[in-house]
Amino acid sequence: MCLADGYTDDRLDENMPMRFRFSSDRCSEYENSYIQKKCQETCKNKDKCQKTCEDLLQSNGNSTCNIEYNNCTECKHRCSECLRGDSNACQDFCSGVCSPCKLDNDCEQIVLFDGGYTGQIQSSCNVSNLSCQNIYNGLSPFNGSTCILSFETELPNNTNETCRFSDSGVWLLNISNTFQINITRNSFRPTRPVCFVKGTHNCNWTSDDLKNCSELKGQRYSSSTGQCENVTCLDHNTICKNAEYNSSCNETGSNDDIIMIFESSPKCYKCGNAFKAVEGHVEFNVMLPRPGSNDNISYSDTMKNVNEMILQQMENRSSVSVSFNDVSGIAVKPQSTSEPIYFMFAKEFNIVEDKDQMKNFDTTFSVPDEALKKASSMNTSTLFTSLLRFPSFPQDDKNSTVLNNEVYSIDMGTEISHLSSSFNLTFRKIDPKAGEPLCYSWDGKGVTPNWTTDGCNTSYVDKSVTCSCQHLTFFAVLMTPSPTISTTDLNNLTYITSIGCGLSLFFLSIALFTHFLLRRGRASISIHILMNLFLALFMLNFTFLINESVANTGNMVVCKLMAGVMHYSMLSAFTWFGMQALHLCLQLAQNVASVQNYITKVCIAGWVPPALVVSAMFIFQKYKKIDVSSNTGKNVSMCWIHESTVHYVVNIGYYALIFLFTFLTFVVMIRWLCLLRFKNPTITISGKKSKSSDALTIMGLCCILGLSWGFAFFAYGPLQVPALYIFTILNSFQGFFLYIYYYKSSRLVGESDTSLEKSSMETTVVENPYGKHKTY
Repeated sequence: MCLADGYTDDRLDENMPMRFRFSSDRCSEYENSYIQKKCQETCKNKDKCQKTCEDLLQSNGNSTCNIEYNNCTECKHRCSECLRGDSNACQDFCSGVCSPCKLDNDCEQIVLFDGGYTGQIQSSCNVSNLSCQNIYNGLSPFNGSTCILSFETELPNNTNETCRFSDSGVWLLNISNTFQINITRNSFRPTRPVCFVKGTHNCNWTSDDLKNCSELKGQRYSSSTGQCENVTCLDHNTICKNAEYNSSCNETGSNDDIIMIFESSPKCYKCGNAFKAVEGHVEFNVMLPRPGSNDNISYSDTMKNVNEMILQQMENRSSVSVSFNDVSGIAVKPQSTSEPIYFMFAKEFNIVEDKDQMKNFDTTFSVPDEALKKASSMNTSTLFTSLLRFPSFPQDDKNSTVLNNEVYSIDMGTEISHLSSSFNLTFRKIDPKAGEPLCYSWDGKGVTPNWTTDGCNTSYVDKSVTCSCQHLTFFAVLMTPSPTISTTDLNNLTYITSIGCGLSLFFLSIALFTHFLLRRGRASISIHILMNLFLALFMLNFTFLINESVANTGNMVVCKLMAGVMHYSMLSAFTWFGMQALHLCLQLAQNVASVQNYITKVCIAGWVPPALVVSAMFIFQKYKKIDVSSNTGKNVSMCWIHESTVHYVVNIGYYALIFLFTFLTFVVMIRWLCLLRFKNPTITISGKKSKSSDALTIMGLCCILGLSWGFAFFAYGPLQVPALYIFTILNSFQGFFLYIYYYKSSRLVGESDTSLEKSSMETTVVENPYGKHKTY
């Protein structure tokens, strides 16, 4: 078959007779040959490159040629029949099987020795004085499990008149009395173990002797007696796996493993580099989608056009580098689907042939063979893989920080997903101060990325992150702020919040129901103000609990309304904390019952300002759906303010002012109550002679003034975790605590009235929740 660049046809059965095979590099070695011209002519079209010898030679008028052969003699005979005696062409045509160094596919071991000539021993000889140099006859090896190669090691080149390095993939040299084994890393690399026999030998070495020596265990065997003296057996794939590259041999352009046979033990180093050279470069211009444009072209559609242009300019080349606009990349037409493809990036992309070197590169990629096989079965056209790097990709709606500002795309011309093996993208030497990396992907629909962790797993170890993804798409590593609390604490706080908000919601609803249906008519001014705070907290807890469910519906209009209502509830709760403080201050100065429309004025001040702020937020479109990511990659959606600056200024700044006012009020009230008790020791702060009642009153003041929200200001440094637990418990259960305060205060009304009337005749004015002002 005429196969391009080492392409192997997996459909060939090992038990079938050998067939004519060609590759483009083989053709280039015979510039003026008849077969070379025919091969080049056939291989112009890649789709027609897999041609049988019969198709290749039909132009000679003989369409009935038998293209199969079993040895060199048969190859030349049948080729001569097809080409009508063109011996020169047949010599080129059969050079592969007729080469004295062509190894059989059935070889289980390869034995090398310095025989004073170069060739393969493929026929046994029992006469001790018979030279084995010219015994090759093109037949199968005399021992099918052992291939024996003799070399004239004094020659400096990896070739001679009859043998080429490309025939065997292995060569033996003697450099300064040190034997050296060269083994290629190209597609014709031998896969079997290699044994080296030191010294010149003749046919006294029988096939069984050589087989026994090649089966030695370990790397080296030495004996004072026996035919296996000075035999070194080694597995070159193992010994050269982690070998270092030797820069002194890079000038030769070779891409080989060099094994030096020393007295102590073999040592391997690599020559050349770890990369496979690309066969060309393609460059073009393309208009990429831009956010805000009216073209209605998605990135996925654009990538289809890009891949078509790449394939069109690649023609019959197997790999090319790619550049358009500021995008760089690489495209490969895999020669086989049985091996993964490895890439690295360092200023430019390279195909990595030596996969053991992948750990030495900062940015690497791998395409699994499972994806290649799946694409091959689905593709009706050319099998290919493209890898592109986008250094200036559109920002998502959250203005996420992308690692190195790089987005990568991997494409194979068809949808690939749900793989058991994964596409791996590895990025090393990540700065921990930049945040914690998390792998994301995007399907390319639309213009603005909508990053998701679905189908991608993140492994972050020792400043190195690996993204393992089971599908093809755009990939990026987003840097999230390093988590300041552990995942366990985060989960605990989440459970406490859910339970606390649910419990608060239940008791707040009971308090509101009791007030509006049973006690509204005889409630004091303080209770009316307290009920407004209850209503604001009820709305805040309710909207918080249903926020995520509304966000997951995907309805953006409803989500924005939900964000606005929850924001309004929170600002109203903050405002009513301030109204409670203002009411207590006014009570110390005057009898608020005498103020005309006092309740109406307080309600306007408590509900209207937050409405104005929320209206402005709607006008400037500050509400939308946002995704909150944990350090485990789990996303939680909610409807809220999407700009952190606005959140800090409007919410944190506003509460800071409220907290300052309410805290000062709390200090004043505690001082006033303590002075009241000092003047009349028989009266406690609550009006009842009980220290527990005094503590209840102080806690009630903290709740109605919203002081518990101030623990958020201490959630830094070593106090962070304790402050967050205290903040979460107090605020999520705030409605429950307020209900207890409300219930206790209601029970003490009658008792307070009686005790306060008998206590003293001082002029201090105290207001009981359900009673009139009393003078003591």
